[in-house]
Amino acid sequence: MSQSWLAIRRFVLFAFAALFVVVAIPGLLPKSWSSTSQSFAQSTSRGDAVTAWNAIAVTTTQGPANPQARALGIVHAAVFDAVNAIDRRYTPYLVDTKAPGASAEAATAAAAHSILVKLYPAQQAALDKSLSDSLAKIADGKAKKDGLRVGKEVAEKVFAIRDKDGWNTKVDYKPGTEPGAWQPTPPANAAAVYPNWPTLTPFSFKSTDQFTTPPPPALDSPEYIKSLSEVQNIGGKNSKIRTADQTAAAIFWTVNTPVIWNAAARSAAIVKGNTLIENARLFALLNFAISDAYVAGYAVKYKYNLWRPITAIRAGSPGIPADPKWEPLLITPAHPDYISGHSVTSGAAERVLTKFFGSDDVKFNLTFPANAVTRYYTSYSQLVQENENARVWGGLHTRIADVQGTALGRQVGDYTIQNYLKPL
Repeated sequence: MSQSWLAIRRFVLFAFAALFVVVAIPGLLPKSWSSTSQSFAQSTSRGDAVTAWNAIAVTTTQGPANPQARALGIVHAAVFDAVNAIDRRYTPYLVDTKAPGASAEAATAAAAHSILVKLYPAQQAALDKSLSDSLAKIADGKAKKDGLRVGKEVAEKVFAIRDKDGWNTKVDYKPGTEPGAWQPTPPANAAAVYPNWPTLTPFSFKSTDQFTTPPPPALDSPEYIKSLSEVQNIGGKNSKIRTADQTAAAIFWTVNTPVIWNAAARSAAIVKGNTLIENARLFALLNFAISDAYVAGYAVKYKYNLWRPITAIRAGSPGIPADPKWEPLLITPAHPDYISGHSVTSGAAERVLTKFFGSDDVKFNLTFPANAVTRYYTSYSQLVQENENARVWGGLHTRIADVQGTALGRQVGDYTIQNYLKPL
């Protein structure tokens, strides 16, 4: 068995051990949340066609986070324009058409299904079943037929536009060799992923130059030394200071951010009692911002190409003696440290949800991976802060990369909600 697979096996065993600790010790979960958890579980049955197809889309698109975010953006662009054609409340996004009297629920299902089948044809059987289940809840008649028609027509037009967004552009990227330059990281030592992502056509902004992110601090600066030392001490596999709850949070945040933030949005949408068109707008704005945050964030990543903590700690960095055997708690993804992809997308999502609902005060709980770690929150900003911490606790990012990632994401989120899908 290769050393890479041994390392992965050790990680999996360690992760499950950590999950057992979190789940098995009731004291780690706040007692005051028991009623909230129950009310959340009861509320999930009150969703509408948009929240239902959002959940279907998240499940269908599971895989690497960048393509998942793009796919969710395309799905909800089609859903929004289809629903808005029937219940015209906002400026259209890509397709300006009108279908008064059509079933918005049927349009939602048809639009989402059409996009997902085009993007994930291998899952057509499951998607066809979901479509059949959705349509069975809608009375037969002209409204249903018109809704199906407009949903499919809008989806065709949206897909034709987004299929040319540069998702498959080839970029020649070579890692550096000098101190501070990103290099493939163990155990897989995989090539850098998505160096082409800065070329993807955004859903909202025109150019990544619209946003500002400072360069990473010098390797010998007190700021960088402090940040790297923090990762070394608390993010190591054998850290003596990381708590069980911090370990649980680090594992929780291995889940793709589009999954986490769409779940948070569904929770809020259901509890707030949003209308169908409000949810169509909410999930479009949210997923535009998340996808665009990856575009902006990866532009920064591949501009500065900063090495990951594991590389810096093992090789030694100014003020940090070399520790060749150091291992992070979690396996390091194959792309540069600065800035954090989890943080840039979380910052964007937080800003959209806070501005959409007009408040950061919200109670919800999320469980990821499935039935494993449950986390409890009282605000979207708390979710963002935990993400920043978790990437450090997992040994994956310096805090500098997390904080600046969140800041850039908030700029993207602000721009998206300020300039798109505005009320008529």
